[in-house]
Amino acid sequence: MPVEFLFDRSHQVSRFAARARYLHENGWTPLRRSVWLIYTGSYTGTEDRSLIRSRLLPLTYFPEISTDFRSLAAEIGRIDPVCVYAYPSFLDALLEGLKSTATKLRSLRQVLTGSEVLEDDLRQRTRSIMGVDIADNYGSTEAFIAWQCHGGKYHINTEHVLAEIVDENGEPCRAGEMGRVLVTTLQNYLMPLVRYEIGDYAIAATEPCKCGRTLPVLEKVIGRTVNLFRLRGGKLLSPWLLMGAVRDRLELKQYQIVQHAIDRFGIKLVVDDPWSPEQERLLHQDFVRIIGNEVQLSLERVEHISRTAGRKFMSTLSELAAG
Repeated sequence: MPVEFLFDRSHQVSRFAARARYLHENGWTPLRRSVWLIYTGSYTGTEDRSLIRSRLLPLTYFPEISTDFRSLAAEIGRIDPVCVYAYPSFLDALLEGLKSTATKLRSLRQVLTGSEVLEDDLRQRTRSIMGVDIADNYGSTEAFIAWQCHGGKYHINTEHVLAEIVDENGEPCRAGEMGRVLVTTLQNYLMPLVRYEIGDYAIAATEPCKCGRTLPVLEKVIGRTVNLFRLRGGKLLSPWLLMGAVRDRLELKQYQIVQHAIDRFGIKLVVDDPWSPEQERLLHQDFVRIIGNEVQLSLERVEHISRTAGRKFMSTLSELAAG
């Protein structure tokens, strides 16, 4: 159901303050060279758009996004940024560009990500190719919810928003459990939201962050309801294990796992070389083991995988989510 949200100035100021804390705590400053790989058109708020276009960020570069990531990698190499902020899917492509052109970002100290779900595999490859860790952030249309520090936990911006992780009965999830995300905005007097279900899932934290901050934390952000797979009996399956199986079995540029029915999955693949029957057999075997019952699995080679209307990329998609 399409909805429209109204925000007043107090909410927006709080959102920017929370975002500034995330950037500052992870070493970003407008006085150091940084590259932001984002769709600037997705920043629809007047303040966001004016900040991007202002002269207040003379050392922050917003390159034009194209499909030629080899050229983009070379351009970023010439800039030699201290910090890179990127959508995870853009970061993934940039890693391939850096690797294929042997480009080194010698001044790089930090990679920041947001807007899309961040895979563990991408964290590992970023560390391997770029030599730095990722500090992710978790925002939504409704609020800037949480952000990562060097300790790895997602710190909730409790001055700005109340975030709860609840089970299917609306009860708080136990530590380590996956549940629905509810948000309550604390400073938007124009259109307050109270325990509003935003359609996301996350994992409740198992322990406080080792950094020492006292903000409540999330363990991990799983993603939208449409990114989770449905099993028999109504149980939801986090996509991480299936995504790992695809990455382990196939050499690929991009992929998307689609659940068409309870026992029928398809994988769209952007690859240079075709896969072997043995690879397909082993991948099917992995899916059966992870899901717990026999499933149909089809692989389709495609030229590219479309993004959403909001220019985001989905590695997983369940066509059963609406039901």
